[in-house]
Amino acid sequence: MKRTIVAVILVVVLLAGCGNKKPKSNVTLTDMTKYEHSVTVAADPGKQDNKIVKDADGYTVVSDTVYVTSNTLNIRVQPGTDTDVLKTVPYGTPLQRTGKGDFGWDRIYFENTTAYVSNDYITSLTILENRTFEYSNAMLSIVDTSRQIYDYRSMCEDLAELRERYGDHMKLNCIGTTKDDRSIFEIVIGDPEKAKKHVFFCGGICGAEYMTSLLCMKQAEYCLCYYDSGNYNGFAYRELCENAVIHVIPMLNPDGIAISQQYLSGVHSEAIITDLKKWFERDSVKGGTSLSLDNYLMFFYANANGVDLRRNFRYLWENSNTGVTEPSSEGYPGAEPESEPETLALIRQLTGTKPDLIVAYHTTGSNISYNYGQSEPRLSQAKRYAEAAAEVMNYDVNKENAGFRSYGSYEGYCCLERGIPTLGIALGSGATPLSLNEFNAIWNACRESWAVLQLQVIDY
Repeated sequence: MKRTIVAVILVVVLLAGCGNKKPKSNVTLTDMTKYEHSVTVAADPGKQDNKIVKDADGYTVVSDTVYVTSNTLNIRVQPGTDTDVLKTVPYGTPLQRTGKGDFGWDRIYFENTTAYVSNDYITSLTILENRTFEYSNAMLSIVDTSRQIYDYRSMCEDLAELRERYGDHMKLNCIGTTKDDRSIFEIVIGDPEKAKKHVFFCGGICGAEYMTSLLCMKQAEYCLCYYDSGNYNGFAYRELCENAVIHVIPMLNPDGIAISQQYLSGVHSEAIITDLKKWFERDSVKGGTSLSLDNYLMFFYANANGVDLRRNFRYLWENSNTGVTEPSSEGYPGAEPESEPETLALIRQLTGTKPDLIVAYHTTGSNISYNYGQSEPRLSQAKRYAEAAAEVMNYDVNKENAGFRSYGSYEGYCCLERGIPTLGIALGSGATPLSLNEFNAIWNACRESWAVLQLQVIDY
């Protein structure tokens, strides 16, 4: 509790003194902190009393309207692609569903008769007749993507303004505090108490990968800005968020990011500065680096304890031997699993609300990984999500088992310890830290990816 109170006070101080930049928001800092430390706990789905009723044919009995999501859809007299076609209908056609099948086919009532459709090509979400939607960059005026360095203080200002402007559609939680006294924020878009599905996104896991934080913040602003008016291929953003809430941690490792961006001047604590110098000198002597101190810090991946958060989770942590046995800029898994405040923050985020999908952003490679050694049907489910995202992003799908790369990782932990489909998305193609020149391509690739993944989890 004392640590939580200290975190609130420090956030107020940090937000009040965000450099020399004039604050863009009129929201009071005290008001902003009202929304912190209140991580929403959803009802345990295992405790719900809703009973699933199946009829003699094995269908779950329902009575709802579904819409066609393919360009055309064959309505068949019996389930199966080898049965007669009753009629072919176009995209967006509403159909009256009477039964949900576990074997790929749903039952409908169509033109006064019982018929069947593949449930891969229908959705329970409303498809708008007007599917045209053009967004304007000019409307996205909060998160500044014109600077190479998007730092913690800029993020704090932007969070305050997002909360002031779009507070009806979002909540802001603080789910942890770092060693160098920075808060770890979670943005929640939609109503977590009403939605049945949840999608988690996490950026800024590694210090030098700070462009992932800029992307997460820009995506959050985009989703909030067009919450009431935007749509993806006819699916209203509002309805997507009402059915699948977005949870995003834009900057998990603000200490590491501050070190990578601003070197020693980005550190508050003298003790941490002393540690950084000590690690650099040791790595220089042992041949772990030939860089100058500033360049060593520029490529800093770890947190302020010198722990690589990609290796600090308990999933096969004991096998995550990177060869680094002491705190360093990269590779050290920690003295024990889950030793770090950032790691615990991610675990804390999973408490109470079990996500249907988790996405962890890294750099670089322009690819999506989903295979962490999980068994079926979870492997196919994750593959489906990866392929859907890859199609709209024009990224490659990495089908190989991550193997050693998953040991001690957030992705391996979520997928294999918690049973949650998890994607690792590697943004960009240049060297880390990515150049700002790559951001436009990354943004264009990712802009609709949240909506695509929401659709996938809603209709799975």
